[in-house]
Amino acid sequence: MSGFEDKMAQAAAKKLISSSGILHSMHFKTSKLPDEIIDVMSKLNLAEQHSLIHRAHRFLSIEVDTTALQRQLSELEVLREEKELEDKYLFMGAPLALMQRLFGTHAADFSRRRSALSIRGVGTGRPPACDEDTELRIWKLWETHQGVEERLRFIKVAEDAGIDLHMIWSALKPYLDK
Repeated sequence: MSGFEDKMAQAAAKKLISSSGILHSMHFKTSKLPDEIIDVMSKLNLAEQHSLIHRAHRFLSIEVDTTALQRQLSELEVLREEKELEDKYLFMGAPLALMQRLFGTHAADFSRRRSALSIRGVGTGRPPACDEDTELRIWKLWETHQGVEERLRFIKVAEDAGIDLHMIWSALKPYLDK
């Protein structure tokens, strides 16, 4: 067994031994650990536990389901990209109403995330009303990016117009709700 696999087996054995007081055969999906073994393990002294842990490679095998691991890593990547997009929205001045519409963000989470990102006082309250020319420019940019998914569409309009999302939301909201 390689050093890595040996260390993993030892870590698993250590966890198994430290949890032996609460383990029962019903906790295992396959190859149930008999309750008699759990009883014996729970009575081991510290030296015996340590010795058993270092012999883990003899009774534990560690294997990684690479297909399942890849699937989990892909899901984590999607979640990370989602959080990065939400952070971008927050940095670009998105108001709570827009975050709720696009991401389902709860008010408490909105405040917590803004605080964690050190975004204070920016884009809060009612944004200044756009003048007619700015509103027309925002609307034209919105129409220009018509085939783009809505979340990315707001970002593109904000970047092209050089205006924060709070102001863009206030200009587009009456038209989008129709």
